[in-house]
Amino acid sequence: MGKRFSYGGDAVGAPRKRAKVVHEAPTSEEVHASRQLRQLLIFDQDPARSRHGLQSFKLFLDELLGADGGIKSERARILRDYLDSEKPAEEDESPVYLPDIMQTWSYAAQTNNENIMSAVPVVLVLLLRLLSQSLETVPYGLGICRTLLQKRQQELIARNLAADKGKSFVISPTLRLLREAVSFDGGAIARPLFRARATMLKSLARNMGIVHMGEDKEDTKRPSARTNAIQFFLSAIKYLHPEAKKELLAQRDVVSALTRDIKQDPPYLLKELLTGLKTHIIMDDKVPREAKSNLLNTSTLVRLSALYQYRLDSPAENETSIADLAHELLLTVCTNPACGVLRQDSGLYPREIDPNTTIPTAELDDLGLEAVVWMNKFRNEVPIRNFTLSNFLPNLRPWSSVKQSELITSIFKVAPELVANYFINNKSFTFEPKLSATWIGYAAFLFNTVILPIPENLCRGPSVPELPPPTSIVLDNILPLPLNQKALVRCLEHKSNMIKFFATRILVVAIEKLDAAIRIYQDPSHTNKSLWNEAARRLIDEFCQRSPGIRNMINACQKIPTQDLLHREAASRLLRLLYEVLPQATLSAKLDVSTQLDAVLSRISNQELEDPRDFALGLKELESLLAIAGYSPGMRWFGAAKGTTLSPFTQLLKVCVEAPKGVSPKTILQVLNFVAVEQQLVPGHTGHPGLLPLVEALQASAKYASQVWSFLDNCFTQCANKSVKYVEMLQEIAQEAAESTRQKINEPLVSPIILAIRDQLPHASKNGGEDVLKALGRLLPNFLGLSITVGESKPILNSVFSKMVADLPDPKGKLAKAGVPGRLQFQHNTWAPKRTKASASEKNASNHLETTTSETTIDQDTLESMLHIPDSLEAENSALMKWANKTADELVDEGYATSLIALLASEHASIRKEALVSILKVADKIKQSEYEEKEQVWLLLAELAETARDNINDGPLPSTIVAFASHALHIVRDPLHGLYPKVNIFLTRGPYWSLDKLPLVDEILTEEPNVGDAFYTQISWLLTYLIDGLRTTHDLELYHKKRAKGPIFERILALAVNPYMRLPLRTQALRLLYRASGIEGGSTTLTTRFSVMNWLEERRSACTDPSEAAVYDGLRKRIWETCDQQRVTEWSKTGLP
Repeated sequence: MGKRFSYGGDAVGAPRKRAKVVHEAPTSEEVHASRQLRQLLIFDQDPARSRHGLQSFKLFLDELLGADGGIKSERARILRDYLDSEKPAEEDESPVYLPDIMQTWSYAAQTNNENIMSAVPVVLVLLLRLLSQSLETVPYGLGICRTLLQKRQQELIARNLAADKGKSFVISPTLRLLREAVSFDGGAIARPLFRARATMLKSLARNMGIVHMGEDKEDTKRPSARTNAIQFFLSAIKYLHPEAKKELLAQRDVVSALTRDIKQDPPYLLKELLTGLKTHIIMDDKVPREAKSNLLNTSTLVRLSALYQYRLDSPAENETSIADLAHELLLTVCTNPACGVLRQDSGLYPREIDPNTTIPTAELDDLGLEAVVWMNKFRNEVPIRNFTLSNFLPNLRPWSSVKQSELITSIFKVAPELVANYFINNKSFTFEPKLSATWIGYAAFLFNTVILPIPENLCRGPSVPELPPPTSIVLDNILPLPLNQKALVRCLEHKSNMIKFFATRILVVAIEKLDAAIRIYQDPSHTNKSLWNEAARRLIDEFCQRSPGIRNMINACQKIPTQDLLHREAASRLLRLLYEVLPQATLSAKLDVSTQLDAVLSRISNQELEDPRDFALGLKELESLLAIAGYSPGMRWFGAAKGTTLSPFTQLLKVCVEAPKGVSPKTILQVLNFVAVEQQLVPGHTGHPGLLPLVEALQASAKYASQVWSFLDNCFTQCANKSVKYVEMLQEIAQEAAESTRQKINEPLVSPIILAIRDQLPHASKNGGEDVLKALGRLLPNFLGLSITVGESKPILNSVFSKMVADLPDPKGKLAKAGVPGRLQFQHNTWAPKRTKASASEKNASNHLETTTSETTIDQDTLESMLHIPDSLEAENSALMKWANKTADELVDEGYATSLIALLASEHASIRKEALVSILKVADKIKQSEYEEKEQVWLLLAELAETARDNINDGPLPSTIVAFASHALHIVRDPLHGLYPKVNIFLTRGPYWSLDKLPLVDEILTEEPNVGDAFYTQISWLLTYLIDGLRTTHDLELYHKKRAKGPIFERILALAVNPYMRLPLRTQALRLLYRASGIEGGSTTLTTRFSVMNWLEERRSACTDPSEAAVYDGLRKRIWETCDQQRVTEWSKTGLP
């Protein structure tokens, strides 16, 4: 091999190596004069001198920003002098501010000097921040911002933003520069900056993905590129107009990148992001719903929900956490239709069906519910409208988070269609009982789902549809799929009391919800009553198949420990609901609640429940048990249970007499009277107070009452078991009394319990109960005396008492001598005899009183405040100028177009002509915009202009045409409005409207609504439009003009007589009459042509509300005062005073 030659380090043939990059800190010097500053920042190709000047400038700006006076400080004069010297000439077509700095930036880009490419945006950010502090320096800042929008500067910004991902020191200052520029002077250049989005926003999505790397937290002083990108995005949406926001949110890569790494963002950035999105997009009514939907797609919602597990923040005591902020935002966007996520559903009716379909009567008679082809179709799949929410909900974990559970149930409340869909598609989690935190969380979630109310009318319409909803969907809303019979039975039989309690509470609210649904099904207003009744029966049957059996529920309730008051109250309510809502299911269950009743009565009577909350639970349990006892045929009212001395009936009577604090004896007495009548203890005659005389006597002799309870209990039992015996005894005693008094007793009225007491009294005497007999000697005279007071037979009671005296202790004969006291009054209870017939004088007095109280008067000022409506067609002439700079959305939604339409009714021809020209321009502007309903709005305005064009010189356009156009404009921009189809059909008939006809009046009054049962909604719109269209005598002629279907006034008066029309609509009709009475000749026309005075008198006599009757009287008086009284007197021959 040949010898290798060695080349020196500087030799020509030395191998080439990559130059070593060395980052040296730039030098700087303190700035003392503007001339010095100018010299420092002058363009120089030497990068070291350029960095030296930029660094000196940066430190100078930092000093000014940190000073007390800021831009107004003394040293700031140096900066102002420098800016004045660098200000471009006014005649420049493209003025460039700070040309030396811009040239330095450009040269650095050409030579790929990234240090200077980063340093220039840094000083520009500081400079703009400083210039924004004073109005005097704002023009300099605006000039710099406009310079940044020039083509060369756009290219420099785009290059900085497109730098390698690892060069955040270049990207971040540029993003901060854009943020300062877009927000400078209240967003003055936001629109032009957005127009340059092809370069300015080209790399925005990519830069949002450059997150902070490393285990330590992100430094707030050196935020990542993602943080700067998001802050720039938030500043942009704050100042951009709605159309620009829509276009920005249409960029899927930006929207996706915005929340892709949201879990790694620092807390302060997340607070800015969540607050900014909510304020400037979600709650901004001017941002189209479509744009909000682009932002709030399923992916965004899922990423926002990930913040429930955010752990990077440590909020202060009164500071809202990130999880709470995310929860509030999700609650808003998922439950507010205006936010773009929630769509209007049909309640419990799936998306594909029409609940108002007409089914032939013959099919309904033959097939019943099977004639509805879709009734059994949706057991495994439910078509829905809210696809976004349906895809989002499975990503939540309601069993592990209270907030996530609240979010789902809040969504279920506003979108009931999702309940069945959610549980059909999410079967991974079952309700099999297992005492764990997860199971308890899931049980709480299911409880909150079941407790949600049934949608009013089962749908979103104003009335119940013609056909019932699918039974499976209604059942899934009442008792969701995880709550099947097998799982619920296992819960009720589980050894854990907590699991049993959860199952009991869920069943309670489920049956209450079922009861609410059945009430809607059984509403008498249904057209197909038989169909709805069959649907109700099927719903009950399927509910019983999914819920536990009646015996399972009864057994579970009877095993509850006595000390578990909360559970016992829930169980008693469950049993009560079973008897009230599902009586057929309880027929086979002979439930005896006497044991439970004894226990509750014992605790209440002995005042064992010291805690007020425990006492309240005991009262609720007692109330439920009393109701069950009234329903249950197996209830043993008489006969003491094991371990007690008194029967349930007597214990209840004791509670009623003693009435512990907090107990209402009225309810208990009602139950006692019901049982007493059923068991023939008291007469069942109408007007008899039942046991009230006995209760009053026991309360009056409270000192002795405690000694007679056992005796009375025995009498109650004997009377209930041997009712025939005491009926025969009554006949015998009545015959004896008739013979002794020589009076004929046709219908002997005596309580059988008195005869039972008389029959058992000798046994009490033989047993030697002296205290009992002494107490009875005090009690019985009062009892019999009060019985006479309530209408029982006095001769028979005297005869019975004379026999009782023989067995009572009466050594001095006082009882026998006194007999049964008469004319006793109730002191402890309220009782008054029921009146059968009233005398003629009493009737006259009553009628006079009713007439006096109903004569409510109303003055004309009050009448005016109720019926007067300001003229909505009075528009200021300034509307001709205000519309020019408005967007299409603002023109339609904020009333600018409506104001121009109103000017067509102006008295001045010049204003009408200018308004016509403006309307044509507005129509053209809207047609060329991105407004959703632009075609319909353009067609309405174009036809209005065509109608007005030939008549603009003849006089004001008829108020009816102007009012119709104004109100129709609000309809064509809302496709969900009930009149949307009718208005569009009208607009497609022709390009010209007849001036002597009232648009849509015939269609609304005679044709059926196009959308559901929206008749009264359409009537409300029509009356409002007719009121606004009645302003002049010419308008009045149109209203009373003869037409094929009758004059307008005649048809409105006939409509107002509709008994189903509510007060607000009736008031609208009266407002139309009031408006007519204010026009010259209006009251006379109403009186002579339409007999409005007679109509008002008839309406007044028909109404039952005194305040409404006063309105009729007041309007009648006004019409009389404003009419031509001489002419009306001649017409009526007698006048109308």
